[in-house]
Amino acid sequence: MQETVHNDPAVNWLLQSDDPSIRYLTLTEVLGKSEDSPEVESAGKQIPQGPKVQLLLSGQRTDGGFGVHPYQKWTGAHWRLVSLVELGIPSGFRPAVKATDLVLKWLLGESHLSNVPKISGLYRRCASQEGNALAVCSRLGIADDPRVKQLAESLIGWQWPDGGWNCDRNEDAKHSSFNESLSTMWGLIEYYSATDDKDA
Repeated sequence: MQETVHNDPAVNWLLQSDDPSIRYLTLTEVLGKSEDSPEVESAGKQIPQGPKVQLLLSGQRTDGGFGVHPYQKWTGAHWRLVSLVELGIPSGFRPAVKATDLVLKWLLGESHLSNVPKISGLYRRCASQEGNALAVCSRLGIADDPRVKQLAESLIGWQWPDGGWNCDRNEDAKHSSFNESLSTMWGLIEYYSATDDKDA
């Protein structure tokens, strides 16, 4: 089966891409190649110099940010980090790790945390923000940072009875939001994979 896929014209086209992220993801996600295979290692090492990664890092400042609020769409550090991780940047990649600091300061700041009302017994929180940040930090190898653990604990505390999350402040809202829950689940899964924390 793998040989058939490898001979597919579309797969070969992807493998010939100038972007190492595309080659890396094709090798690992489509062809199922091991992370320690020579092809995967070669593509992985080139990812930080890839065109999309370099574009996402352009304009980064000394504080790790990009001159705008971390959540500004789509130029803030929050969104750039999600894209960088999805492009396969390696764990510990310094520019990305530096950018997480501003994101964590924003999400764990007093003004942010004080704006999570409990209405009709349910916490109303746009948890996809914390979920994305949790996934990013876990992939980047900083899941043991106490601030990252705080993100995970907060998400568990805000979870609705049906298993998801929602920021709808309408007191009649009783079921969770798919949009707010999907990224949050991604974050918790990545955190568990990185820490083996069974409470997450």
